[in-house]
Order: sequence, then structure tokens, then C-alpha cells
Amino acid sequence: MVAIRFLTGCLALALAFAVHGTRACALESRQDSPDFLTVGDDGPADAETLGFNINHLSLIVRNLTASQDFYSKVLGMRHIFTAELTPSYYVAYMGHAHGGKNGTGYQTGQELLREKNNAAGLIEFQYFKNSEDEGMTATTQRPNTFSHIGLVVPSLEKAQARMEKLGVKIIKRIGQSAEGIKPVENALGVGEFATKNQTERDLLVKGQELVGFAQLLVVEDPDGNMIEIQQLVPPPGVA
Repeated sequence: MVAIRFLTGCLALALAFAVHGTRACALESRQDSPDFLTVGDDGPADAETLGFNINHLSLIVRNLTASQDFYSKVLGMRHIFTAELTPSYYVAYMGHAHGGKNGTGYQTGQELLREKNNAAGLIEFQYFKNSEDEGMTATTQRPNTFSHIGLVVPSLEKAQARMEKLGVKIIKRIGQSAEGIKPVENALGVGEFATKNQTERDLLVKGQELVGFAQLLVVEDPDGNMIEIQQLVPPPGVA
């Protein structure tokens, strides 16, 4: 694919010229290059999928209370319901009010529940308090088929200040490269578990920077799941 060839060549140049302080591939130009970004040109969706909508993602959590507190107090999500399916197995739902942006007023739990199946961006927690599984590993500790949750905020600077105030674990600050930050590399699937070739790993991480990843904020939830925070109006150089 042309886009991949451009990306690989650009990354190689970036590494080659890094020692001379030369910027081989400017972030500002990559959005204008058809060789870098392949924009979708799909036709209309199959008519039989009319009404399809990704409603929620589900996380297995180690501590239901801690997870609910984080997603509520830090990210502003609202508790929709908790179902005690057995004395030791619980399923809980949380979501932002009114279409996922918390922007049009308060909703009671009953209202959120009534609209649950017509919502997007919900999170489901699966919690088994008597679990004997000691091998459950967070995405930031070792790559798995789950990478991260993406959150959009009005202001990255204000979001970062909020995370600091609340004592949230920040694993990559605004303006910081992901290179060498193992939790981020793991969650992106490009760290030491992906390849022992350091040059290849450097290229993979720098590939993320071509879409402006360095300008994003990255934090962890209580289970070590990565949350990538972007700004509603992207700053210059962010796709």
C-alpha cells in the first residue's frame, strides 16, 4: 500500500536525520499528503445494517467500587445500574448523559436506563469478586486484543490539570513522546512484546507521532487500562 510505503520511508528519514536536528516529516504536512492518510471511500452501508450502533465496551474489573469511582469522579460518567447476578458476580453500566457529551443537563438513573439501548459510548463492568484468575493482565502491562479507551474533551490543558488534581496516574503528558514509555508502547502493541528489534520499535512509536500522538494526554484507570484523551478541536498537527 502506498500509504505504508510513505510511512516507512518517512520514519526512516526521521531516524536518519534525528542526530542533525532536522525534521524529516513535518506533522503539519502529513494531513495534506494522500500518500500518508487513506480516507475511507466506502459506499452506503448495507441496508440490512440500518439501526446498527456500537453501544458499549465491556471491562473485567478487579474492584467494582474503585472502577465506578474513577469513571464517575474523574471522567464524569453516570451510574446507570448494577445487577447482582449471583452473590459474587456483578454487571454494571455507566455512561455520559445525553449522547455521551454531558452537555445538556442532568439525567436520573431511570432516564439513563430508559435510553440505554439508544445510547453510544457506554461502559459495562464485569466483576467476579471470588475470581481465582491471577493471570489477568492490563493492556499497559502486556499487549492484548484490547488497546485503549478514547476520550474527547473540550480542553486538553484543563483535562491534564484535572487529572493532576485528582491524583490520576498520568503515563504520558501533553507534548511528550511515547517513545520509551513502556505502558503506552504495550497498549499500542508496539513494545518489547511485539518485537525485540529496537530500531523497529522506535519506528513504530514514531509512526504514532505522525498523527500527533505526542500532543495527546494518556492516563490509566484503576485496572491499568489506557485512556487516550484528545481535544474536541484538535491542536495543530493532530489528526
